[in-house]
Amino acid sequence: MSLKPRLLAIVPADYDALQRKGVLDMVFERDEGGFFERVITIHPVARETRRMSLNDTHVLYEFGLKRFGQFAKRRVLKWLVFVVHFLCMVPKVIVLAREEGVSVVRAHDPYWMGLLGYIVSRLRRIPLCVSLHADYEKRHELTGGGATYTFFGFRLPARLLSNWVLSKADLVMPIRESLAKWAVANGARRDKVRVIPHGLSLEPFLHAPSAGFLESLGIEKNKHIVSFVGRFSKENYIDEIIEVGRRLAMRRQDFTLVLVGGGDDEARIRESILKDELLSRAIIAIGFQPRTVCIQLRMMSTVSLCLMGGFSLIEACMAGSPVVAYDVEWHAELVRSGITGFLIKEHDIADIVRSVEHCMDNPDEAKELGANAKRLAWEKHDIRITSSTKRRCYAELLGWQYD
Repeated sequence: MSLKPRLLAIVPADYDALQRKGVLDMVFERDEGGFFERVITIHPVARETRRMSLNDTHVLYEFGLKRFGQFAKRRVLKWLVFVVHFLCMVPKVIVLAREEGVSVVRAHDPYWMGLLGYIVSRLRRIPLCVSLHADYEKRHELTGGGATYTFFGFRLPARLLSNWVLSKADLVMPIRESLAKWAVANGARRDKVRVIPHGLSLEPFLHAPSAGFLESLGIEKNKHIVSFVGRFSKENYIDEIIEVGRRLAMRRQDFTLVLVGGGDDEARIRESILKDELLSRAIIAIGFQPRTVCIQLRMMSTVSLCLMGGFSLIEACMAGSPVVAYDVEWHAELVRSGITGFLIKEHDIADIVRSVEHCMDNPDEAKELGANAKRLAWEKHDIRITSSTKRRCYAELLGWQYD
């Protein structure tokens, strides 16, 4: 019988969405290089209810809201539906944890996921770790909502819930230093906090774009590429990115702003581009693309726009592209003005335009910025280093020695 532990990961995600965005690798990386014999990933708030065996190590369970039909979409009823859904799901997850012999529970936020993780961990008498992946206050400010970090649509009770969950967790694992400070300020014990940076594999960044790569995407050659990769949403400042394109287009014609991705605002953004002659000349939206395509596009970009970024910011830097980002959340950890890119005061579109033009007009300096960004990103986010950090945290939870 194997002595390796088993992980239950409770994640606010949906398989189909992860597949569209090309980030399914995140699921498979949860075994941390074989540290876990088996990883059971739970998506508590998905569209469909289903079980998927991804390979011998990874199995995925999704609990879908589709069965509630239109009731789940009605503003008055959706929270009641969610509570019923949650209460029905809890005993199923407890049974699943028992049948799978789960050793560790990891909740991927301190709100609903954390509450479910706490219930399972305490009833099964196994350790709970809670990972933090975003500045939830900032995300709420930008979106005015957020199903995973509000409680019945309100932020205050969600804060109280997260404080309680963080105080009860056996370990709290923020993905960056700024979130470690947030965790301590919001209920976590300082001695229980361990930073676990996101990690990426080097392999996808080793392959140079093929000849004809830009043409295959419908992008004109011999122009500067300014790229944005992410969801078309308020929290990613998508309207400000469009305004950057407009102002650049009023000044010059030697660039193309390439938008990759989709989201709730995609139809509106596409329509605004099509209706505006200036924007349609300067901006192209190419929809969701495989991760390899996104990485290669970043490699060919004169500059990457990551006004708000998590994985997208790391990938842009790892691809060797100078980055322009707002000075919010954790961005200062990777974006250092004049060294790896440009860190801009929030909403200062004029300064974004100046910084992008500086990269266009000074290609040698832009290449140096990109090289510096790549070096710093690999120092901080090489998956070989970050996975070792996570294994050490899990061993601590289990009371094991780890070398």
